[in-house]
Amino acid sequence: MTFHHREKIPLWRLRTCNHNTLPHLRISVMHALAFTKRTEIMHRLPKSILTAGLILVLLVGYFGVRSALRGQPSSERPVATIAQNEKADKPTVLVRKITPRQHTIFSSFKGRTEANRSVMVRAETAGIVQAAPAKEGQIVKVGDILCQLAIDSRQARISEAEAALTASRLDYEAAVSLLEKGWTTSNRTAALKAARDQAEAALAAARIERTRVQLTAPFAGIFERREAEIGDFLSPGAACGQVVDLDPILIVFEATENQRAQLASGKLATATLSDGSQMQGTVRFVARTADPATRTFRVELEVGNPDFTIAAGLTADIRLIVGETEAVPLTPASLVLHDDGRVGVRYVDPESMVRFSEVDIIDDVETGIWVTGLPADAALLVEGQGFVQEGTMVQALDAEAR
Repeated sequence: MTFHHREKIPLWRLRTCNHNTLPHLRISVMHALAFTKRTEIMHRLPKSILTAGLILVLLVGYFGVRSALRGQPSSERPVATIAQNEKADKPTVLVRKITPRQHTIFSSFKGRTEANRSVMVRAETAGIVQAAPAKEGQIVKVGDILCQLAIDSRQARISEAEAALTASRLDYEAAVSLLEKGWTTSNRTAALKAARDQAEAALAAARIERTRVQLTAPFAGIFERREAEIGDFLSPGAACGQVVDLDPILIVFEATENQRAQLASGKLATATLSDGSQMQGTVRFVARTADPATRTFRVELEVGNPDFTIAAGLTADIRLIVGETEAVPLTPASLVLHDDGRVGVRYVDPESMVRFSEVDIIDDVETGIWVTGLPADAALLVEGQGFVQEGTMVQALDAEAR
């Protein structure tokens, strides 16, 4: 930086100055003194401060000139420029044209598998278990022996009943012959006939008692659990073992009163077990009385199980067709919550104004949700719906065209 030295004025020039030039001379002298003082101050300041001050002056000057240039008014603005600015003022959103299409409505339930029948085979007579031929888990047929009781004196009772019947028959036949000859009364003949019939009944009872020593399977199924072993004494009513029928197997679930109205016998359903296996079944029973504790209704789904591979007690997911309707597929992110608590979506009408429509979710699948309640051919907001409100004018861009 170059500093200028103060110029010395000769005395002869001061004497020649008139009264008009003296004021100007004083001002020049004062400016010179002030400049000299500022120069001395700047000379004493550090160079970093001087450099920062110079940069600040340049920045202020640059932005000042730029603001002045941008602020110059234009008396003639093109109409296209005005339209572009007005368009730029509208928020931009992405929309997608939607068209309702036919959709099958499913209802989903959580259930479990159950045996079609389960019976505890019990003794009808007293006796000691002499044989137990059936093993646990074995597939049994109708009439297969599960427990064999000791016969003991039952065969002797049959022989005794047979002998008593033979004697009563002889007495009755003799009385009939005497009655024909008139040598006996009809009352005696009737009494002997009653004694013969009683002997026949006693023989039949003895034979039935003899068959009761064999405890057999009442239906085809699986001998699930044994309750009595060889040597155990069974009194009437004591259990030998449990037989379950797994073909068909039942898938049981509970339905609410609203869901029950959509169910009926004969409807098809799909069940998925915990191991991932799927099967088709048919609704065979819908309860007409609710469970007092849960206020739900029992529903039974019948599934074929000829090889008994499906066990009872497995968890199952049931999907059941309850109807068809026109609906729109959406993603859950498209839903918004209105200020009054309603759930719906925002869309753009033909006038580029944002509207709100309440929707009903009728199905929930892996790819999203299906809803009803949207106007036909609505332009659904797929991006930016959380930043605009109903009644806002927007610039809508087709999301599929991007």
